[in-house]
Amino acid sequence: MSTLKRYLFNTALALPPVVFIRDNFYSLYRVEGSSMEPALHHGDVLLVRKSDVLPHTMWRRWTSVAISYEEEEERQNAMRVMALDAQSGRPIGEWWTGRTYLNPPTIHQLGSIIIFRAPDAEKYPSSEYRVKRVVGLGGQLCRASDNFHRLERVPPFSLWVEGDNQGSNGNRSIDSRTYGAVCKNNVIGIAERIVWPPTRWGPLPCVTSSVPRSWWQ
Repeated sequence: MSTLKRYLFNTALALPPVVFIRDNFYSLYRVEGSSMEPALHHGDVLLVRKSDVLPHTMWRRWTSVAISYEEEEERQNAMRVMALDAQSGRPIGEWWTGRTYLNPPTIHQLGSIIIFRAPDAEKYPSSEYRVKRVVGLGGQLCRASDNFHRLERVPPFSLWVEGDNQGSNGNRSIDSRTYGAVCKNNVIGIAERIVWPPTRWGPLPCVTSSVPRSWWQ
């Protein structure tokens, strides 16, 4: 077998697993704009996890006994969200509604950064996806950052998301304050780390406001 034929043969063997991993587990997305500054800058490339590689390990994390107040709070949030999602009647895990390869589905945490299909893509066709931070979970009351008196009830199976960069007039980010809560079927994945440029390589931890922006009622 010639060198070219061997190369093409090896490429053909490797391509299906690579495509499967890209579509179902991990992929790269580029940040557009400044709405997530200072956490993310225009041009940053993010490693995005589209599903739980070991879902049952995550399930045990949310259902096991917590050893700290923070873990207990996360566990309570997860259990409430799972219960409300189950009662919502929304389709979970169908490839045409979000490419979720999950059983059970991913539990989103407050303060995490997610990539989702833009609900306003027709109005802003330059980008088909958005990068924002989770501020409220389905079932919670959430206070919008642009109006102290504005309270929103986040529907089940949805997330309230906002950009970090509020700007001097609070209008630097187009997010849930404009188009409402984001249905989880539109969520592509969770941003786990910056992989480019090398000078900004590192994980993306969950960051929440010192003053609670969302709560259960």
